[in-house]
This record gives sequence, C-alpha cells and structure tokens, in this order.
Amino acid sequence: MTLLKLCGTTNTEDALLAGRAGADFCGILVDVAWSERSLTLEQAGPVAQSSGVRNVILLCNPSAAFAGVVAETLQPYALQLLCQEPPSLVAELKGALTCAIWKTVHLTRLAGQAAPRAYEAAGADALLLDSVDTSEGFARLGGTGKVGDWEAVAELKQRMDIPVFLAGGIGPDNIAAAVRAVQPDGIDLCSGVESARGRRDPAKVERLMQMFRLAAGARG
Repeated sequence: MTLLKLCGTTNTEDALLAGRAGADFCGILVDVAWSERSLTLEQAGPVAQSSGVRNVILLCNPSAAFAGVVAETLQPYALQLLCQEPPSLVAELKGALTCAIWKTVHLTRLAGQAAPRAYEAAGADALLLDSVDTSEGFARLGGTGKVGDWEAVAELKQRMDIPVFLAGGIGPDNIAAAVRAVQPDGIDLCSGVESARGRRDPAKVERLMQMFRLAAGARG
C-alpha cells in the first residue's frame, strides 16, 4: 500500500484539511531558516494538535539536543532530517528517542549528504527521495515543485530494505503516474496542492486525493 504525506503545513486550517482529506501523515517544518513554510516550535504545537493524523516534524541540521526537545514537545510520529545530517546523528537519535527517524536524501546527492545505504545502516526508519532547486540562488530542499528522477528512485527502492517515499514536484496531474512508475512506499508532496507557498488549496487537495486513491487502488 502506498502512503501519502502532505508536507509544509503552516496553520491549523491546513492541518485539519490534511486529516479530513485522508492523508496518512502531516508534515510540519520547525526552525528551517530558509523556508517560508517553517514555524517556530511554539507555533508548531497547535498545528500538530489539529491534524488528527500522524505528524512528521522536519528539521534541518539540528543538534541532537534540539531534536530531543522537539520530539518531547510535539510528540510526533517521526522526525524527518531534511539537510546534510550525518548518519551518526541518525544513530544517536534512534538510540535516544522513541519516535521514528526519517531521512531525506536528494538526487542528485546534496553536498555533505551520505549515501542512502549509510542512513539505512544507521537505523533510519524511512528514506524520502527528493529533488533540489537552485533557481533562487540557494539550495531549496523540499517544496521545490521540481520533478525528480523517478527511474533512479525506482531503482534505488529495489536495493533498500526500509520504506522509500517519493517527493519532488508531485501534484494532482502526475501523482497517478508517479505511483505507477516508482511504486513507492509513500508519496510526499507540498507545493502541488498549494495556492501560494504555505497555503493549501482545498480543491487541489480534493483532486489529488481522488487521483491518488485510484492509483493506489490499482497498485493494490
């Protein structure tokens, strides 16, 4: 079965929408300095409490201490490490926290990121394969709207023993093709159902879920 994560949630209204629409996970960025979708830890609390589904909190190069505070405060299903975190941090957090630890890996690989197998060996519970966008003069990681290399993700998935999520430029018009082409364990998307950065479009979410259910049902 393919799971679905709606990411970049910035407000309680969109968190509620994720739950009502039937998403499996609600993604919330905390203290990610370069992202307009990022919230402070204090702001993230009511958003996480509103979703009604499993929350995934995204962090960029956090210290182990800060990751621990976030996990204790928000009680997420998973922490998702978004940037150049080393496998040693994955292993440290796995040993210290009770929530799942997910790791984003970018294709082509982001400078400073380890190989997918290294994160798997360190204890990551899932990998999210995403694209990188440098069109704004910096590396935007997540919410890029840029479709990645599905063939490379599909090939990598065959070599991994943990769940692999596909991300990058997925929306209502191509989610069915993404599920068919990659057969991922999950789909992770953000900008494809937004009316503006950080604000979801309910009509796009509804259409996305219709297409996703058809594709996921066909796969099953």
